[in-house]
Amino acid sequence: MQKVNIKTFDLNLLVLFVTLWETRSVTRASDRLALSQPAVSHALRRLRGAMGDELFVSAKSGLVPTARGEALIGPVRDALERIEHALQEQEPFVPALAQRAFNIAATDYFEFSILPQLVEHVSRLAPGIVIRLAAVPEGELASQLLESGDLDAIVGAQTVKGMGISHEMLDEVSLTTMIWKQEGLSKRRFPLALYLKRPHVVIRSRQNTIVDQTLAQRGEHRQIGAVVQNFMAMPMVAARTGYICNVPSRMAATFAGLFDLSMHEPPLDFKGSPLYMSWHRRFDADQAHVWLLQQIRAMVPLD
Repeated sequence: MQKVNIKTFDLNLLVLFVTLWETRSVTRASDRLALSQPAVSHALRRLRGAMGDELFVSAKSGLVPTARGEALIGPVRDALERIEHALQEQEPFVPALAQRAFNIAATDYFEFSILPQLVEHVSRLAPGIVIRLAAVPEGELASQLLESGDLDAIVGAQTVKGMGISHEMLDEVSLTTMIWKQEGLSKRRFPLALYLKRPHVVIRSRQNTIVDQTLAQRGEHRQIGAVVQNFMAMPMVAARTGYICNVPSRMAATFAGLFDLSMHEPPLDFKGSPLYMSWHRRFDADQAHVWLLQQIRAMVPLD
């Protein structure tokens, strides 16, 4: 492996390397760096010579990294981000004076049970801050949006996988079983016989939930009477049909009051479902980003 003298190495070549990795094209890299194509090509030759490796080879889809290029991208990106953070003089973040938007991708549970309190809390501390909510992206797109900063955080039932991603468990979501009050149930725990006999209204078409897993372990299964898209629709259907619904316990009291439903412990002890928050470590030094995560944590203290 060729030895590189860091004292004489042009660090601008590393910026070029990352740009070529992201664009996979000399033409697009030249546009992004505001350089001519010959200048980019010349810089690439210098980089190849310094590293003793082609780093990228041409293919139908554009420039494809070599094994050496694959091995370098992570450390080089981290190093450039550290240099960037070190060179920037970050102004102190003052919530009361801040004017900016935060973008959070989150599940329906977060939107219904946590977001209202979060917005109310933030509006008092930082009236110039806007909270924008989006659907949780799938697959690699989730980590890409966190890395780019297009999303500040993702809150959902799964952790986001990817290089540089941090996560923590915010909450453990327990369930409350609900049915219309005219059923006349007075017991705190919902009767198992009625739970298995009466149809349920469930959210989306999720298969093998913790409820179904627990019932299956006992050789039982429940009847599905309706499948809806969000939590709010479940108690509305239950109030009109007498169907059973299982809702997150933090939301149960609100639904009971709105739709005249009775609240009960589930007939069996269903394990709580974790709620995770994920973000990218490249923003760990960003005072505004750190403040946002702190406000989200404050809204969902673990019992």
